[in-house]
Amino acid sequence: MTATLQTGFESYPPDLDGVRQFIHLACAGIGSPLNVMVANVIIRQRRLRNPRNTFWLGVIFCNLLALTNAIIEYVAFELMSAQACIIFRITAGIPYTLILVNLLLATLDRWVALTYPLFHRETVNVKLVVLVQLFFCTLVILLSTFPYWTEMIPLNECGVDTIVLEWTTVVFLSLTLLSIMAQVQIYFKARSCLRKDLTRHISNHQQNRINRLEVEATVTLACGVMSLCFFSLPFSIVCMVDWICRHHQISKIEPLQWCSFAQSALPYLRELLLVHSVYSPILYMIRSREFSEAFRSTITCP
Repeated sequence: MTATLQTGFESYPPDLDGVRQFIHLACAGIGSPLNVMVANVIIRQRRLRNPRNTFWLGVIFCNLLALTNAIIEYVAFELMSAQACIIFRITAGIPYTLILVNLLLATLDRWVALTYPLFHRETVNVKLVVLVQLFFCTLVILLSTFPYWTEMIPLNECGVDTIVLEWTTVVFLSLTLLSIMAQVQIYFKARSCLRKDLTRHISNHQQNRINRLEVEATVTLACGVMSLCFFSLPFSIVCMVDWICRHHQISKIEPLQWCSFAQSALPYLRELLLVHSVYSPILYMIRSREFSEAFRSTITCP
């Protein structure tokens, strides 16, 4: 394996101190069963087979990918495995990019559901959601691994490519900001819907219930996406700071005062991305009454 190189995203080979090892193992140990349980309930319960829960199912699967990636990183560090390190090198930024893409798609779905409710009910279904998720997830994976399967970047050693690192930083920050801005707009739209008479354009109680579920799903998503302000935004911003610092070093310019802070804080800020994979299923279980009812049904009638 090559010598350790400190970068804005990670050190290669992975360098995990005691605190980060604990966070990795704790998140994997707690988050994995939580996400599997939520996925199991959504898949088994027919009442949850609708677009809003299908988007959450996509986020849950991406959470499991992120936790699996953390285990690969831990194995690469603990066993000094070159194979595990190369796998982690290729996949390091993919799981959380997929999480951000799925959250952005779910946010768009909420906007359509609130702005054009009749069109959403008639057009958007589970099959369409799955196809859209598969398309964008495949696109993200192909673009993320493009430098490797085209042999632009060799895979004969465990190292980091600065171009891939910079693109990952830009993608993280862009998707995070887009998700936050979109959700702020949708939050005001949802608040407006709550103030209106939801039965004005609705002919029966069942349709009224569906509309309320749409608003509730929007509020739940708002909590999830706005949590990016705490989990993802700090990492993305400090990543950009580190990117600027490295360009200063390449240009032989005197390092800026906050460069040392950025480089030392980044590894721990990256752990927040992993914590987010534990937080999101807990949020979903707490906020979604629809899921709570289905979960109780699963327990009482296995």
